[in-house]
Amino acid sequence: MLHPTIKAHMGGDWNWRETSPFAQAVEVNDQVFISGQQALTENGATFALGDIAAQTRCVFENMKATLERAGLELSDLVRLNTYYVFEGAEEDATEYWEDMTRVRLEYFPDPGPAATAVRIKGMPYQGQLIQIEGIAVRGESRRNRKRIMPEGSWDWSIAVPLSQGWDVGDRLYIGGQISSDETGSAVHVGDLAAQTRAIYQFIENVLKDGNASFDDIAHVKICVKHDSREPDGTPFLDKTLEVTKEIFGTPGPAVTCFGVDLLYPGLDLEIDAMAFTSSHARATSGTAATKVHDGSFSDSVSASGEIWIGGQVAQDDNGQVMAAGNIREQSRIVFQRLKDALALSGATLDDIVKLNLFFASDGDDVGDEFHAAMAVWSEMAPNAKPAMTPVRAYEFFQSGLLVQADCIAITAT
Repeated sequence: MLHPTIKAHMGGDWNWRETSPFAQAVEVNDQVFISGQQALTENGATFALGDIAAQTRCVFENMKATLERAGLELSDLVRLNTYYVFEGAEEDATEYWEDMTRVRLEYFPDPGPAATAVRIKGMPYQGQLIQIEGIAVRGESRRNRKRIMPEGSWDWSIAVPLSQGWDVGDRLYIGGQISSDETGSAVHVGDLAAQTRAIYQFIENVLKDGNASFDDIAHVKICVKHDSREPDGTPFLDKTLEVTKEIFGTPGPAVTCFGVDLLYPGLDLEIDAMAFTSSHARATSGTAATKVHDGSFSDSVSASGEIWIGGQVAQDDNGQVMAAGNIREQSRIVFQRLKDALALSGATLDDIVKLNLFFASDGDDVGDEFHAAMAVWSEMAPNAKPAMTPVRAYEFFQSGLLVQADCIAITAT
């Protein structure tokens, strides 16, 4: 069951379409982990179908209300992840993002959180266009936090008060980095390896300003342009992971990766990170011959009482998909692997404070898959009430994988 110093907020101004085992937010020590805020009403109906401006305002109002229940404000956010859906012409994607962001600007504090925004295939329910999640800090951590804006960093195409990173005690929250210049224009177009290295250079700049290095990174989230290959046929993800392994060496941090679309024309990926300047331990449960869990990256990284688990999937040691076509069984395998990875640090599913669920499906929506995964979670972790974010990715690193999950757990409070 939840540690007595961990408080889960189970109520809210919107609701799922069936009983959910997840919290709107989880408070623990100086952090508040906020679930993906949905464009849903209190009855679970999709709000303002097809209207990105109205849905954006809805999810930010839900975020405000969630923070207020914890005694906080939007200005207390240090991390903000935005997932959005756009199905129009590619040449209109940037304009769509800017229309969405003009509404977001009504809510962004100055200075704002470190942020990542990627275009995904869908949400739990048809008609949803945007979802936001975040991490906020309070108390001494809030008062003593330091904004990181390295010289020479890339910038957005319109003026926004977002931050490249935040230094909070021994934590570094690093926003999504892209291969762009100070005008928001893509650089190294057509050269995936160069874009990947440029992004890691931007990440390194944030680390240096926080007196940290690549050795301090606990988790990286790699969002790669889907359905894309190098001229020699190498999938974009494979090439990105190759460069990532060069950067970090072995064992690297925990990694989560999935297919997305990017904001600006010419961009192939976006990467964000979490680092700790205090001592930390990296652990792996095996040497399975799969792209991500081949021993190059950690299954879990523990630091400062937190445990970060990389994306887990239903893939066997030979790289074959397990329980093909069965979302319930794949979910069960994935949650068991979260459990096994947590056990490396002496934790259990009950210690999870933030859970991320990524789905990949060819259907029009993933509502059924989402509810099936929720049901399995309820069976396997009936006492766990983490904050949770569900999104529909374009693809994972192997066809046939239906669900991926990563998480943050806290055992020392």
